[in-house]
Amino acid sequence: MPSPRTDPRDWLAGWRAIDRRRLGAWTQRLNVRLILSLGVVALVGLVVSGAAISQILPGFFAEQSQQRTQTAAVSTALFLRQRITNVGETEPGRVLDPRLRDELVVVPWAADAAAIFNATVTIINSRGDTVASAEPSDRTGLEAQGLRRDADVESAFAQVDVELPDGSQTTYQVIISEPYSAREETLGQIREALLGSGLLALVVSVFTGVVAARTATRPINRLRGVAGRIAQGQLDERVPPSGILEIDELGRQFNVMADRLAGTLRMLEADRDRLREFVADVSHELRTPIAALSMYNELLREGEVEDATRDEFLQRSNEQIRRLEWLSTNLLDLSRIDAGIFPLDIGVGDLRDPIQAVVQAHAEVAMSRGIALDSQAPGDPVELRFDRERIVQLLTNLVGNALKFTPRDGSVSVRLTETDRDAVIEVRDTGPGIRPEELPRVFERFYRGTNTGDARATGSGLGLAIVRSIVDMHGGEIDVVSDVGEGTAFRITLPREPQPEPSDAGDKINETLRREHRAPTAAA
Repeated sequence: MPSPRTDPRDWLAGWRAIDRRRLGAWTQRLNVRLILSLGVVALVGLVVSGAAISQILPGFFAEQSQQRTQTAAVSTALFLRQRITNVGETEPGRVLDPRLRDELVVVPWAADAAAIFNATVTIINSRGDTVASAEPSDRTGLEAQGLRRDADVESAFAQVDVELPDGSQTTYQVIISEPYSAREETLGQIREALLGSGLLALVVSVFTGVVAARTATRPINRLRGVAGRIAQGQLDERVPPSGILEIDELGRQFNVMADRLAGTLRMLEADRDRLREFVADVSHELRTPIAALSMYNELLREGEVEDATRDEFLQRSNEQIRRLEWLSTNLLDLSRIDAGIFPLDIGVGDLRDPIQAVVQAHAEVAMSRGIALDSQAPGDPVELRFDRERIVQLLTNLVGNALKFTPRDGSVSVRLTETDRDAVIEVRDTGPGIRPEELPRVFERFYRGTNTGDARATGSGLGLAIVRSIVDMHGGEIDVVSDVGEGTAFRITLPREPQPEPSDAGDKINETLRREHRAPTAAA
């Protein structure tokens, strides 16, 4: 009973059981296709060259053999005439007698010609009688040399007129047939050489294909490995140069994509962390007024309270409610800015107008706190494209902060200057100033610094974040310069060229993106 390992039927069944999909997937590999392509090219070249040689060489060699046979016939005839002439000059009697001439001159020459030209030589006289017929004597030696009787070559004929010593003429016809040649031997050697060289070329092409496939696919495999590592979270991986132009171009595009992906992920991580901080800060900011309102309500509910105390509780409750309203308004504005839906009503106007409006609105507050508030602007209108309401909101936050943190007998000034390309608004105060290490963070949400005294507790930390967002939406820039104990100056530059409004998600203003790419100049 045959073993399952050696049973041919089991082997055939196993072969048929091969998954054709795996075979198809194997042939879809680039290196396999390169190897197969080179192998097919070499094989096609071998078949075409073999077919061409098989069609061309046999006819060429046959024609060459035919020409040589014809030349042998002509040469034999000429030498026969020359020999008869030479013998006639010395022994005329041997030439004039036809019998002696044929026996002593023609027959020996036929044998010599057969030995010289390796062919059958037949000589016919003028009467049509065959005078001599000779074949090569050493046939075994000829065959040992690789010569074979070539039956495909047709017989060659040559006729010669011979002048005898008595002045008469006779005619001989020479026939060369069945020559021995190396044509078949040569064709066989060529076929063997062609087959050997073809197989060698096939092996070399397959080997070359393997080397080329590995050379071409190694950078691709490296690119695939880098892509896999990036997919696993190793965002710093990049594709190195490979020396292959097309693959290097693909690698550069891949690296650009990886850089953008890494930047996007870092931005998302920063936004996530910022969102956590934002939620924590909002919770903290809401907890204080809510706790105060809850405490006031509990005190009012516990029993009778004097009118003065009740009025104080109601006043403080009203302050906390206004604080909640201000906080919710700022949060709503920031959420609209982040979502890209913060409305802008851009129009041409005089930039002096919102400055004067804000300064006049805060004049009474400044006077009550003993702070000098003034503004400086050019005498001529400063025409610019801007959203008046947002600029008023921006200046209200800056001037309000300046008044809040400037001590009595201090000063706050708003100055407007212009150039051919932009307009500059500067809000300067003589407050306590901002420490250098805190300058990069002044535009962060809920950041209120550590050098602001009692005024720190009354702010939400959102005003400057809104200010910078409004400046960004106008295509401008904002810088802050501060000296501790001397005061702070905010400098806003607004371009004269109209700025396009955000049109899609790609144009939305992102707080983290602004924080990374547009840090205040003073912080640098």
